[in-house]
Amino acid sequence: MASGLLLNVYLAIVARSLTAAEYAYFGAFWSLAQVAGFGMFLSIEQETARLLQTPGRPLGVLRAVLLTAATMAVAMLAVVALGWPVLSRAFGGQAVTVVAMGVLCLVSAGQFVVRGALIGMDRMGRHAAIMLLDSALRVGLAALVASLVATPGSPAFAWTLVVAIGLAHAPQLLSLLRRRTRAATEPDPAAGWLTPRTIWGAVAPLLMGSLCAQLLLNGPPVLVPVLAQNQVDVTRAGQFLAAFTLARIPLFLVVPLQTALLPMFTSILHSGDRVALHRLVRRLSLGLLVLAAAAFGLGYLLGPWLVQLIFGASYVLPGSHIALLAVGVATYIGLVLVTQVLVASVRHKLVAWSWLSGLLVAGVVLALVPDLLLRAELAFLLGSLVGWLVATALVLSGRRERELQSVA
Repeated sequence: MASGLLLNVYLAIVARSLTAAEYAYFGAFWSLAQVAGFGMFLSIEQETARLLQTPGRPLGVLRAVLLTAATMAVAMLAVVALGWPVLSRAFGGQAVTVVAMGVLCLVSAGQFVVRGALIGMDRMGRHAAIMLLDSALRVGLAALVASLVATPGSPAFAWTLVVAIGLAHAPQLLSLLRRRTRAATEPDPAAGWLTPRTIWGAVAPLLMGSLCAQLLLNGPPVLVPVLAQNQVDVTRAGQFLAAFTLARIPLFLVVPLQTALLPMFTSILHSGDRVALHRLVRRLSLGLLVLAAAAFGLGYLLGPWLVQLIFGASYVLPGSHIALLAVGVATYIGLVLVTQVLVASVRHKLVAWSWLSGLLVAGVVLALVPDLLLRAELAFLLGSLVGWLVATALVLSGRRERELQSVA
């Protein structure tokens, strides 16, 4: 939670140091950084943690994971190179920001290997300390740029993110490579050496879902500056990012909430109690409706005041825009929670289909709605809503029992 709050301080410092137009360009970089980090490498973190907690695991887990993550990072560099013209436009024509994105792909690979390794080794205190250090470094570096550079632009702040991640995680990565940090379980030489191909086979089913989830959440802030037709539109894009950043604050509560609810989901699913399952889905649906109604009211009434308080008067949008974004966040939270039921039932491919359906709907809305901000707001809201409906239908599908029996 403290790390999440520091991230909002970081974004507020950046917003107050840039014009709304420049903040839109930084926002595109920030959003793509989430896709490049969480979207690509969260599955690496999860698989690393799982393998290191497995008794009698094979030899060379960290080596295989690092090679897999490095291969993924190189592939991402190729994508950055191919997408240079589009990225350059999204970043306001700044080539140095595109370079920062390429470097970020490399440091993110190490970042998520470190996070997964510390979780798998039960070093949760160190894991939390590194996340807090990362966030504090971002705030400190952003404050230095804001205070020392007369007219800082978005590229300078983009590099603060890259440098902070590298400084926070590089020492721990070196410690892991030198075997100064050891896992609680010991490998079994009889199990042989783990290969990157095996890691990829486990990571691939989770990768599609995490990528779609991050694209649905972070795609609009990237596309709005790209779709801007003039300087007025670019300024509105910066205002959109500020409102979206504020609306997304409740997402920091989702991760611990997932952890708390997953055992309950697993217990209900493995009991085979359809009545309990239906009751759970009804409660999740009712909770989503209540959350969406509260989000709309708070966004409409208090949203403009909060945006002005945190980011400044130049970033204020009408309450209706903030209300739509807040409802979209509430629906996205509902989608995250209901897909955890699919995770608990070991239906990872259906998790990916749920997120993919939402992403496809979001793309259609972006193509059809003409207004710059409204198209992004409705794309996020309707995409999250359709994804939630699809995931809920899959949870209630009759295949659930057969799936569970096949993995029991």
